[in-house]
Amino acid sequence: MPRRRGLSAAPTGTRRYVAYRRVSELMGRGGDDFHSPDIQLAAIHRMAKPAGLEEVGPPVDDIDRTGRDFSRDGIDQVRRMAAAGQIDVLAVYKVDRFGRNVLESLQLLAELAAQGVTIMSATEQIDTSTPSGRWMLTNLLAIAEMQSDEIGRGWSNTIARRAEKGHHHGRPLGYLRVNKRLMPAPTLGPAITELFRRYAAGDPIGEVTEYLAAIRGKTMHTANVKKLLRNRAYLGHVVTGDDVLPGEHEPLTDEVTWRRVQARLAAEAGTPPRHLAPTWSLVGLVECPQGHKLQRQGDRLVCGHGRGDVKGGTCPGVGRPVLARVEAEVLRQVAAWAAELRTDHHARARRLARLAVARVDRATLERQMTDARAGMVNLVKERALRRVPEPVYRQALAELRASEQAAASQLARLGPAIREPDPEAAAGAADSLLALWGDAEVTHAERVRALRSIVGRIVVRSAARWREPEHDRVDVQFYL
Repeated sequence: MPRRRGLSAAPTGTRRYVAYRRVSELMGRGGDDFHSPDIQLAAIHRMAKPAGLEEVGPPVDDIDRTGRDFSRDGIDQVRRMAAAGQIDVLAVYKVDRFGRNVLESLQLLAELAAQGVTIMSATEQIDTSTPSGRWMLTNLLAIAEMQSDEIGRGWSNTIARRAEKGHHHGRPLGYLRVNKRLMPAPTLGPAITELFRRYAAGDPIGEVTEYLAAIRGKTMHTANVKKLLRNRAYLGHVVTGDDVLPGEHEPLTDEVTWRRVQARLAAEAGTPPRHLAPTWSLVGLVECPQGHKLQRQGDRLVCGHGRGDVKGGTCPGVGRPVLARVEAEVLRQVAAWAAELRTDHHARARRLARLAVARVDRATLERQMTDARAGMVNLVKERALRRVPEPVYRQALAELRASEQAAASQLARLGPAIREPDPEAAAGAADSLLALWGDAEVTHAERVRALRSIVGRIVVRSAARWREPEHDRVDVQFYL
């Protein structure tokens, strides 16, 4: 195998160069006005040969990277090559390929110049080894930044106009663009719907992420999946700036599932990983009377904010109850609650009354959301026909959006709808939980998920007397 030529091996007196290429987005673009990486490299080679330059390495690329940001892998590589004395010239197709930010471009230019590296442009005849070349480069960088600002402003206006017509800009995962309209993808569309359903049902975020990654055939991070779950495009909306408008594309999830997903995301924001991947059966449910989540220390529970548990804590704490005893008392109260549902007519009546009130509140809020969305649709249509002045349109849209968000927030606080007020079904769920708890093959995550389906919180108070037993200090609060 022939010996590989090192980057520093250049004849004496020959200036060494490396070609730098940058494209903001490839996206299958073409045509005479598109400066593809191949076009850029060919022009650089045509410039370098008569100038007596020798290429000492493969081209350095920043593909799909904006010129406004200098935190680029290609620029970092150029810095390393300059610091190592491997190049004398950085060759670019045009100055705007180097960057569209005057301040950072000049700072990098000064850094390269201090290391003896100059910039040469293949199409603008610029050589920063001369005073006129440096002056010309400064002006061209200013023009490139101005053009970048104009391009950004134009795209913002285009996106806003498309949103007013109900057209989503871009293509969220799970959609295909057919005739300039978003359509659900055959495989990923149902997968996104299932993703929302699983997360709303309480599946751990890690398992949900693994499911979507398996469908895509690509690794994914939980943070990216959470970002996807917050995308209102899957609800059939179009977002532009602060405005949320009705879109023309088909939603991939429904209102109830969306609200449950958003409520869970809000509840889990900042939640420690031990709660999302539980290692014991009551994690995230058991707390002190002040609302602080209890932590496990060995075989006991402690309040992390308690005066006796954390130095400087202000909470009275709960002492150090034994976890196994608290767990046994929780299961006893679950069994008693199930028996009460089957036999106590007063308990049934109270439950039916609560459900009736909840149904009335939910129906009112859902009607408010429907009216607000219908109003936004009509308003957008009137705006498209130029029947509504811009100030009136903006004010009315803001009011309708505030009404929709207020109703959605109250619906989220109500929690998931209970479709059938059946005490027998609730008691059956409790029996299933008790049977599940006794199965050694069941994981802690499955136990927590089953317990959350009927239990809102478990409160453990501190002992009121010496050696007060745990079963007198535990209060299980049920949803129903």
